[in-house]
Amino acid sequence: MAGLTITPLGPSLGAEISGVDLSKDLDADTRDAIARALGEHLALVFHDQSFTPEEYLRAASIFGPPMRQHYSQHNMPDYPDIGLVWHRNGQKPAESWHTDHTNRERPPAATVLYGVEIPSEGGGTSVASMRAAYAALTEAERVRLSGLKTVNRLDKGREGARPEDVEAYDKPILHPMVRTHALHGSKAVYFHIGKTERIDRWTPEESQAYLEDLLQRMIRPEIVYHHAWRKGDVLVIDDRATLHRAHGDYDRSQARVLWRVISEGDRPV
Repeated sequence: MAGLTITPLGPSLGAEISGVDLSKDLDADTRDAIARALGEHLALVFHDQSFTPEEYLRAASIFGPPMRQHYSQHNMPDYPDIGLVWHRNGQKPAESWHTDHTNRERPPAATVLYGVEIPSEGGGTSVASMRAAYAALTEAERVRLSGLKTVNRLDKGREGARPEDVEAYDKPILHPMVRTHALHGSKAVYFHIGKTERIDRWTPEESQAYLEDLLQRMIRPEIVYHHAWRKGDVLVIDDRATLHRAHGDYDRSQARVLWRVISEGDRPV
């Protein structure tokens, strides 16, 4: 663990980790320190990294075993646990606030992104602390949320999903709207508006209206870390207590290519 330095990036979340080459075999103490730092800071940034696919998968395993991603048409050939985030691969930037893969019984603990090709301007990724958002709610609303659960499925209207992915991953999954972090022990608001079919025992229309209002009230600049990508960056996002979004404000004649691994987590409680 010698040389590893953790430098906070903002008041609510974010830390830069320096003094570590993630492509190398890391000792158990270093891996544990990085995993604990994610639970504390919710977004970790590593600069100047370089990987083969095998090295990248090994680095991402710090945060848990890889989960197979459910839009398999975007997975890397020969490495199906690595997704390719790339507009020329038929994707649009995910510009709405979300946390990944809530339609799984054990949704990811972390999303691990690696900047392979970066546009000259724009194309950043923002991360919001749902731990800070929860703490800022009134006591009455925290109590209300503690009794609510979302019914999660694949995003409606998502184009290009393969029939086998729909069959495997478009089944209703219930998750609590307040989630206790498995490592940190704190509570956070937890939902993905695009994958929420409805709040349990609510109509879809009531659910959508409430979640949209809740997002508008919760997401404030002081709880957001914005990452401006550099080639070779790794951004690790704690999916248990954050929302994140991409920014599509870049020239589409330029490439924005990220590798993505999602790490298996616990069932939300």
